[in-house]
Amino acid sequence: MKKLSILSFCTLFAFSTVALAGGMIGIKVGSGDLEGNKKAYTAGSTDYVAQTASKTADFGAIFAEINLGETPISLGLEYVPFDADISLNAMQSSVSANVDDYTTLYLLAMHDLSDFSIYAKAGISSGDIGAIKHGSADGTTTINSQSDSLDGQMFSVGVQSKELPFGLVGRLEYTLTEFDDISVTTTSNGSASVKKTADGELKTITIGLAKTF
Repeated sequence: MKKLSILSFCTLFAFSTVALAGGMIGIKVGSGDLEGNKKAYTAGSTDYVAQTASKTADFGAIFAEINLGETPISLGLEYVPFDADISLNAMQSSVSANVDDYTTLYLLAMHDLSDFSIYAKAGISSGDIGAIKHGSADGTTTINSQSDSLDGQMFSVGVQSKELPFGLVGRLEYTLTEFDDISVTTTSNGSASVKKTADGELKTITIGLAKTF
């Protein structure tokens, strides 16, 4: 997926500049709060209750957008050039996984006001999940299968400045991403396999700077 994401990003940027369709390319930084919700499950004769935990971290992304004709709608692609280890209970968790190649494809609708513009975005996000690591002290837990992607739907609202010198614009943005279920199936101590499922929600606040074309 990583090669496809980079290729898509370069294609979008090339289309916006070479074809002179109008658009921008920029960077954004901010803080995000990820809340994970592990669903209840039963292993053997033991019932495990649902559990929720959250973690806050800083992050950055690059993005490109092209205008769709003379409409106030733009097509955008955002890419996070970092990876992250995620777990339900932060450092106390025995289970974690690495997520990378996090990419979002979206549509943006802009509305101009007298001193600034407001906009809304909606799209789909996806990242690759690496092999899940299980820190079982006795080494008796086996991971049989797992989800290999973290997918979700994102919605944003934001404020964009009027054009600054050198064709730059600034942005302030709030984004909510609702992730679909991910799952892992394990066996432990010779028991029957058990499927464990969780979903999540990511809230971010970012500031950005972009160059218009």
